[in-house]
Amino acid sequence: MAQAESRWHIPKREQIRAKSGDCSAFRGGRIYKEPLVEWLQAHPAKAGDGQAENLRTEKTRKQIEKLALEIGVARGKLVERETVKTFFGEVISDLFSILDRHLSREVFNIVSRDLKTAIGSRGECTGL
Repeated sequence: MAQAESRWHIPKREQIRAKSGDCSAFRGGRIYKEPLVEWLQAHPAKAGDGQAENLRTEKTRKQIEKLALEIGVARGKLVERETVKTFFGEVISDLFSILDRHLSREVFNIVSRDLKTAIGSRGECTGL
């Protein structure tokens, strides 16, 4: 449990809680990260007494979320934000090139201004 605590930053008390709750992560003297994270997400810790205990609980909850994201990326279920941002940036750039080739300058300026406004209102968009 000490190794899992130092490696994944899941407190020993949470590991003990999972083990006593029949979590399937504990097999053959080993602790398996994915079933442990899934169990901890399905059985969140209750808020404790006092501000310090609540902060520890929240910190643990955030660490469990982080581990779940890492597992999702490793299994191909999730994609890094930068990868998505780069891909859509390239698609949008290609779209503007196509519009530029096929529309008159006046129409292109109107359409591109409206697209930039729409894209900008939905998130960060660079290179336009």
